[in-house]
Amino acid sequence: MKKLLLITGLLGIMVSCGSKKEVSAAPAGVPKEYTQYLDTLKADNNLKITLGGNSVTIVGKETKVGDTLKGVPLTVNSKLEEKNILADKAIKVIYTAPSLDTKVCSLQTKMLNTAAAKYPNVKFYSVTVDTPFAQERFCTANDINGIKAVSDYKYHQFGAQNGLLMKESGLLTRALMIVDENNVVKYIEYVPEQGKEANVDKALKFLQEKMLKK
Repeated sequence: MKKLLLITGLLGIMVSCGSKKEVSAAPAGVPKEYTQYLDTLKADNNLKITLGGNSVTIVGKETKVGDTLKGVPLTVNSKLEEKNILADKAIKVIYTAPSLDTKVCSLQTKMLNTAAAKYPNVKFYSVTVDTPFAQERFCTANDINGIKAVSDYKYHQFGAQNGLLMKESGLLTRALMIVDENNVVKYIEYVPEQGKEANVDKALKFLQEKMLKK
């Protein structure tokens, strides 16, 4: 466990410092276990994703319609309490993004926050690797109270196990998905260029017509 925490902590440090280097090339002095761990992060998909026009590696398999999301602990507040959000028996709209505190992510989070008020029986989540403290500041400053911001900063396993982690940056790729009560993916959009927006209107139309009108 200590080794795992060291590895994930170091990865978090690189993310927070905004390193643009390939993650497999760790800084001098980083333990060998860290570089070995990074070398295990492989792409098993044909996704074509870019960040600022540069190709990035999405770790693991592509999540597709019909797949079941893998639930892992996510940090849900600034008290660093953890929860598996997939344990909720509800339809869920899950938005993953590089960071809440960017123009596109901020805009889309606000759009989904507004939508959440219209669908009280649907759980709306935003997942990033921002620290819970940064998420709380953002939500308070922007009156975000419908969509729940949760963090994968500690383990990076929600992203890694569900095909949503960008290897080079340690950030989550921009994606928008809808899962049913059993966490089976019914809708998913991977945004090809991370600086672009997900099609929130299309996703909400699917939610209304395909998920709620049964």
